[in-house]
Amino acid sequence: MFDPSLKSPPSVIKSQAEKILQSDEFPRLLEHTPNVIMILNRQRQVVYLNRNPLAPSDVPSEASMGQRPGECLACINISKGALGCGSSEFCKVCGFNAAISASEKGEKGMDECHIALNNGSSLTLSVTARPFLFGEDGFIFCALEDISEKKRRQMLESIFLHDILNTAAILNGLSEAFDDMPDSQIKTMLHDVSANISDEVQSYRLITNAENQTLKPNIIHVDLSDIIAEVVRSLRNIQKFRDRDVDVNVSGGEVYTERTLLRRILINLVKNALEAGGRKDTVEIIARYDKMRAMAIFSVKNPQFIPRDTQLKLFQKSFSTKSHGRGWGTYSIKVLTEKYLKGQITFHSNEKTGTIFTIAIPSLKM
Repeated sequence: MFDPSLKSPPSVIKSQAEKILQSDEFPRLLEHTPNVIMILNRQRQVVYLNRNPLAPSDVPSEASMGQRPGECLACINISKGALGCGSSEFCKVCGFNAAISASEKGEKGMDECHIALNNGSSLTLSVTARPFLFGEDGFIFCALEDISEKKRRQMLESIFLHDILNTAAILNGLSEAFDDMPDSQIKTMLHDVSANISDEVQSYRLITNAENQTLKPNIIHVDLSDIIAEVVRSLRNIQKFRDRDVDVNVSGGEVYTERTLLRRILINLVKNALEAGGRKDTVEIIARYDKMRAMAIFSVKNPQFIPRDTQLKLFQKSFSTKSHGRGWGTYSIKVLTEKYLKGQITFHSNEKTGTIFTIAIPSLKM
């Protein structure tokens, strides 16, 4: 039984500490700590890892010892560099790389790392790195905390509240102009606003289920002209987009897909394009059905150029060029397009032509 009146002398405490640190039991105890502990050598190879933060099914079959961080964490970008982890263009904007680089200069490195995994999921880590010497060899001590759930919750709440506030602003504007508007117009606007609120709640649920990997798409017939018109009309209801120029070119066609997800993807694409440009800029929307490939092709263009460093981060979870707490737009577009609609998303950006995002959605069997 614990007796608060009894204390061991310093000599006993020191002896106990030395025995535990030198015992085989200590590494096993570290396996159960909340944080992941990783020790790297000067070549950034893992010499110690208390446990892997990935789910067992995502852990690479190869042993972690001797690998670099991105390799043992199954980062999707390791194949994009000739020498693996640390050699690709994407590594230049990696938070883990930034924290390690700071520690290699003798500083304490702290950053967030957003790792996309090969299975379509992602991992967000808080990384703290410190250099230390052991004998004549230099090492880097890294403490990793999985903050994926925290960041997911922050983003969902922030974006959901942001969109609901936009809808509330529409209602407020309607109330101010109520006496000067015909009944038919009021009825139409109230219908659109109520539909927007319902859509935002449904979108929140859809994205939450997509993140939890419990989403079950409902495949139905979707007319390309109808959905583009609905997307534009929905964004027109937002005050800041009401007078913006949107050039629509739809050649017709239909696709079998999950309509609510496609609508959310297109709204995010067009909204991003509108927010990127100035009030006098025109956003172009092009939609067509490719019979040869049985795919619906949607392109959204704006005249703004995206700097290369920003391009490399575009599909990272939590990354945003907007306010703190945003960062769901392009990430959700990629996840929903590729994982649930079985399509592809690409983009091209240069100073002459601006930026074009394109999604290709196949017709799915009902």
